[in-house]
Amino acid sequence: MQKITLYTTIVSSTLLWRSINFIMAKLKKKWRLFPARHQLANELSQKLNISEYIAQALINRGITNEQAADEFLYAGAEHFADPYALKGMSAAVKRIIQAVEVQEKITIYGDYDVDGITACATLYKTLTRLNANVEFYIPDRQSEGYGLNPAALHNLIDTGTKLVITVDCGISAIKEIAPIGDQLDIIITDHHQPPSELPVALAIINPKQPGCLYPEKNLAGVGVAFKLCQGLWQHYYGLETKFFDYLDIVAIGTVADIVPLTGENRVLVKLGLKQLQTTENLGIKALLEVCGLRGKVIDSGSIGFVIAPRLNAVGRISQATAGVELLITNDANYAHELANLLDGENLVRQNIEKSILAKAEEQLETVDVGAAKVLVLAGEEWHSGVIGIVASRLVDKYYKPVIMISIHEGVGKGSCRSIPAFDIYTALTACSDLLTQFGGHRQAAGLSISLPNIPLLRERLNSLAAETLSAADYVPVLTIDSILPLEEISAPFLEQLACLEPYGFGNPSPVFACHNIEMKEKRLIGQQSRHLKLKLKNAAVKDVVAWNMAELSPLLTCDKAIDLVFVPKYNEWQGQKNLQLIAHDVRQSPDSQTQAELNRIAPDRTCIAQVYLTLKEYNKLGQYNFSLQTIVNKISSNYNVVLSENVLTMALTILAELDLLTKEPQEPQEQGTFTIQLTPSPLKKLDLTNSPAFQESIKMREEYLSQYS
Repeated sequence: MQKITLYTTIVSSTLLWRSINFIMAKLKKKWRLFPARHQLANELSQKLNISEYIAQALINRGITNEQAADEFLYAGAEHFADPYALKGMSAAVKRIIQAVEVQEKITIYGDYDVDGITACATLYKTLTRLNANVEFYIPDRQSEGYGLNPAALHNLIDTGTKLVITVDCGISAIKEIAPIGDQLDIIITDHHQPPSELPVALAIINPKQPGCLYPEKNLAGVGVAFKLCQGLWQHYYGLETKFFDYLDIVAIGTVADIVPLTGENRVLVKLGLKQLQTTENLGIKALLEVCGLRGKVIDSGSIGFVIAPRLNAVGRISQATAGVELLITNDANYAHELANLLDGENLVRQNIEKSILAKAEEQLETVDVGAAKVLVLAGEEWHSGVIGIVASRLVDKYYKPVIMISIHEGVGKGSCRSIPAFDIYTALTACSDLLTQFGGHRQAAGLSISLPNIPLLRERLNSLAAETLSAADYVPVLTIDSILPLEEISAPFLEQLACLEPYGFGNPSPVFACHNIEMKEKRLIGQQSRHLKLKLKNAAVKDVVAWNMAELSPLLTCDKAIDLVFVPKYNEWQGQKNLQLIAHDVRQSPDSQTQAELNRIAPDRTCIAQVYLTLKEYNKLGQYNFSLQTIVNKISSNYNVVLSENVLTMALTILAELDLLTKEPQEPQEQGTFTIQLTPSPLKKLDLTNSPAFQESIKMREEYLSQYS
């Protein structure tokens, strides 16, 4: 077999690249603060009786009026849209009813990921409840691949199927459906982006298809299947909602497929999470027990990090059929057997993942990771069902686009993951002449490639990235909802914060920051001392946990101030429940030298206060006319701080935007001389973030700290 060179850049010292890669693992993050909208936040705060900081988090998520906020926080099943608003629903329901009445064999054709598994189970349980003659079919990931395939369809025809209903697949199956259209009725339910030409099917239900007026365009595959079930149920039972007890299954698939948790998806998951707490589904009960979640609060994180990986594992490692069987079984013993199987397959998947990750890291030891724009790695017989997970891990670590390619008998099958600034699908399109096949979207894709073309693909992708990306694009951005004083954090605050759940794509957990908090202690905790625990001095919340951030410890000094990005949570341990901060990033507050440099870039709160107090001192003496240099000299004398005239001008602009002063050129005009007069002090508490210039100032200072701190 031909041997390929995975990278051409080889260096003699492996230790050198190990050192570089270790540094790469400690990527600095750019802190980006949402613009504060104090007036609107104050209005929402009063109308909804919530904290102004919670109101700001709602605004940051596009929720800017009372009605939208009320729907976001409290919407229930009454906000489900009419399923018959989906194009193709009436035709699909009519055909399924006909099949049920004459007991024609219906086969649900699913997919092997969690979305496909849960969609299959939801529709199967509903049709069974309606006394349909129904079976299901999930293709094998390794031998059949994604979607409809001719061999499977012909087999279904030969075994008596008259109606196929796809879930989470089928929208692109033009060639697969065309030859058997006169032998089999096919209803497609899917949520993927439709191609320009659609398959010829009895009915297509996809909210993204042209001409579909359904308001929620971002349903997962299981969400579309649920709407079909809702349409069927309404035909038989009107608005009776007994079949809503399948929402626990729907929630699992919706969270796992990483669709936006807004609109109808949010309601599906919110109701489904509530149902999961008291689920009667024997398979889910058994799985929760195996996962150690029985009796615990289950949130979207529990699904994403605990439940979904086990359902996904059978689709990646063996047969996804076991996942469907788990969700539909009425046999408690069989449910426990299947739950243990899923748990075991997940352990196998984890071991395979660790092995491939280790081999990938070995390859990276021979690479200048800092210079590489795109990481393209290839290995013999890497498990094609796991390389996508490894690619995601490497993107998280190096914040660069990653392509992992498994080579089998001279053919490479690749899984791609990218960063927001690099559209991997567009990049692959530009490399299509090197590829056998490819597909996907902006940040994730798959490909097939012949062995000799792998080095060419690497070279071209790196050239494309070099042309389109800047250094700033390789810096991860940590988005912060607001600066939150620690004294604001309390039990009522966390109760209000919980109303924003479930969190996920499109509705991330609110993240806050605080500055200049004195750190009393630090210590490493956990296995291999990978985590960092901090104790704060003179703070309302004293405990901080920074998971997987042990490498920050040498950069932090006790009894000095730190800046912190965090999420407040409860820590429950041995019957005790205490508030703590979960750190997303920690850095030492700027020292005097850095602060001096920052003061040459843009003003902070302290600087603005010094300018205000200096002007107040002058105005009290009846002095209103002066040059900028006069004010600069006075501040230097009073506070031992050196400001540039540009920074002073920005500070004056901020104060003017807050209606705290008026500033006019002197008449007759003398260059650089102004009349500056303070206005009466405001009656209510002042918020500097109401000034656009102050928001720009924060951004400028944060960009400096992200780059040079």
